[in-house]
Order: sequence, then structure tokens, then C-alpha cells
Amino acid sequence: MDSSSHVFILSAILMLLASQSMATVAPSELVEDVCTEIEKLMMAYGERSGYVAKYDECVNALQMDPRTATANITTLAEISVQLAISGAKNATALIENLLGNTTPSSREPLQNCLSSYVNITGHFENALSGLSAGLQSSNFEIAGVLDLVKICELELTKNQTHILQLINRNHYTRMFVEISEFLITRLELYHIGNGFTQTRTQG
Repeated sequence: MDSSSHVFILSAILMLLASQSMATVAPSELVEDVCTEIEKLMMAYGERSGYVAKYDECVNALQMDPRTATANITTLAEISVQLAISGAKNATALIENLLGNTTPSSREPLQNCLSSYVNITGHFENALSGLSAGLQSSNFEIAGVLDLVKICELELTKNQTHILQLINRNHYTRMFVEISEFLITRLELYHIGNGFTQTRTQG
């Protein structure tokens, strides 16, 4: 077994174990609130990203990080983006492994997906840096991820390449776009509200 295959299998096992262990832990009130609101917004305004984040999926995804249980809104936003980065890196490792064991007809779409996920990782990493430097830049970076996911999906569809593992990875990435954007927007509103309150107090 090559090293990239070993990394992918190990990460998949760890994710499965984490989701199973967290399934028995009640989510915090903040996580419940966030995931409920995300599901409502997605159902009300349609699948902007091509994906509607379900409550249970949202909760299970965030609870993969044990810090979620006691996180405030700022930490939860960081956790969401960090999990998105981890997911994007796992997708990159998966695609690299697939490229070493694929047919010639699947090579081009996989190479295009690999390029997309290298860039997706960069967008999420920039978004994480932006959480301390400027929230608007973070949302801008995350918004750019959707186009890159669509490029990968279109390449797979165009070439009739059906790889369930990669389809699931694209689904996972879209989910974290929705969760991260919601949390960062909520954090922006929180900061704006605090600034407005402080201005009135000082006045």
C-alpha cells in the first residue's frame, strides 16, 4: 500500500470513529442554534451552493472537533474552517491516490479536480487567517470555494466519471462552505452590534 493510500484510509477511519463517538454527545446550545438556523435558511432560500445542510449532518460535522462542546461563536467559526481545511487536504490525498490507479479516460477530470482542491485548501487557509485580520475577506475566500467545487463536479460529469468517494468529498466541502459562511456572517453581525453599542455608550 502506498503512502497516500495509507493516509486516506487512516483519515477516513479517524473521521468515522469521531462521528460515532460524538453521536452520543448532546450538542451545545450554540451548535444546536447554529445548525437549526442553517437548515432553515437553506430550505427557505434554496440550494445556493447546490447543497442543503441538514441539521444532523451539521451537528455531527462540527462535533468532530472536541472543542465544539465549549466553543463560543468565535472559536466555532475557527473550528469550522479548520475542519474544512482538513477535509480539503484529505480530498487532495484521495485524488492523488486515485490518479495512481485510474484509467486514461479518468485522468484528465481527476487532474482538474486535484487542481481545484489545491486551490480550495488555499481559500480555506486564507479564510482562517482572515478571521483575525478581517471577517469580510474570510467570507470572500470561502465564497470562492463553490466555483472550484463546481469545476470538479462538471469535469467528472462531462467525462462520465463516477467516483463515489470524490462525490462525497464534494458534498462535505459544500457543507462546510455553508456552515463557515453562516458562522462568519453571524460573527460579523456580533462585532457590528458591539461596535454600535459602544459608540452609543461613548456618546
